[in-house]
Amino acid sequence: MDIRELKYAVSLAEELHFGRAARRHFISEQPFGKRIRTLEKALGVQLFERTSRRVALTPAGTIVIAEARRLLASADRIAALAAQSPDVSSRLTLGVLGFGAADMWPRIQEVFSAEDPHTRLDYVDLDYSTQHSSVRDGLVDVAICQFLGDSEGLQFDVLFESPRMVMAPSSSPLAALDRFDLRFADAEDWVGVTSSQEAMRYWLGSISTQLRGAPTVERPAALPAAVATTGRLAVYCATAAVLYPFPGVSYIPVEGAPLEVALVTRTGDDRPAVQALRRAARVTARTEHHS
Repeated sequence: MDIRELKYAVSLAEELHFGRAARRHFISEQPFGKRIRTLEKALGVQLFERTSRRVALTPAGTIVIAEARRLLASADRIAALAAQSPDVSSRLTLGVLGFGAADMWPRIQEVFSAEDPHTRLDYVDLDYSTQHSSVRDGLVDVAICQFLGDSEGLQFDVLFESPRMVMAPSSSPLAALDRFDLRFADAEDWVGVTSSQEAMRYWLGSISTQLRGAPTVERPAALPAAVATTGRLAVYCATAAVLYPFPGVSYIPVEGAPLEVALVTRTGDDRPAVQALRRAARVTARTEHHS
């Protein structure tokens, strides 16, 4: 049992609806419901009666929620007192896919720290399949990952673009090409990534139809090794050629939309530290774009 679970339970008691209560905490309904069940298991009592039509407090739930409100009020008073300390610091959890913001990050951090010197950033390594859901579900506060089109509940601030590239074994005749023609993609074998089919189609286009049964990787840094090991091709971007050099792997320009790297936050998350990091990303993106 922790403070967050008590807050979730109080919100559910007020809303009597899992979806609305979850949205108050900027997470999706499934992980919200899981935390409620965890709290009930820890207490050894059922707090809420659930049917397909309604949610209601049990008698035990009424008692627990009343006490939870008193405990949370006390916790808020403690937090308010602690905030008066001149050395108070807060924390944000930053999830990062692959190379993240690359060489833009030092400038983002500099701008962010100038506005909010008391917030520390914790790091979480993301993979292809969790890069967006980790933000939506509240597992991280902010993420730096790929923009794959608008997604409900998320806000994207694009940091930079990088031209699309094909990774190929240097021993392959394809490595000598000035440009790879996607019209011939069907004739090649490809390495896939662990992601949704929608994301695959957005990033890989026609290549995504070739990936059924193909070996997959979870993180961008693994793509060059997969190409070198299997002799297959993979698609990523030009920035990877600099940050993920690998013996025996060549990068070939290819047609198609560039990779867009974005700062991702939950829609409506107006916490000062989150807003400050978002502003730092926007300022840096504008500066880099016009430099």
